[in-house]
Amino acid sequence: MCRLGFVLVLSVLFVFVGKMSGQATERVLIPVPKNVIYAGQRISVALLRDRSVPAEYLGRVSVFTMSSEVLGKIARTTLMPNRPIPTNYVIEPNVVHVNRKTVMRFEQDGLTIVAEVVSLNNAKAGEAVRARNINSGIVVYGTANVDGTITALGVR
Repeated sequence: MCRLGFVLVLSVLFVFVGKMSGQATERVLIPVPKNVIYAGQRISVALLRDRSVPAEYLGRVSVFTMSSEVLGKIARTTLMPNRPIPTNYVIEPNVVHVNRKTVMRFEQDGLTIVAEVVSLNNAKAGEAVRARNINSGIVVYGTANVDGTITALGVR
């Protein structure tokens, strides 16, 4: 009787372990650096490779799961080779740079005014920008666009 109970427990244990190992084999590919990526460096396809990790890993951490999500971003800190890239370790690049010429547009009721300005601060897409009109010297405010231009908000 005792021997039969032992065999029964052992067979249940094997079935349970078999199901557990089936779940652990599910893997997904995530982007990781090929080599060290230093802080301030723009991330490109040439700097990344795919790495296989358990699918359950992605439920525990916040890392990039596709290369397209991280391409073009700037490393905030040094990224080590073959390590997953946490989402808070990269930032969007600046599209407007301090002391550089760019174009500012003001549009309202069919009226469009375009002026060349010099940015007074760096900005990412969607962030506020102060800029000085090259011709008049007036400081104007606007919002940075993805293409590096500024949409005017007003004069102060």
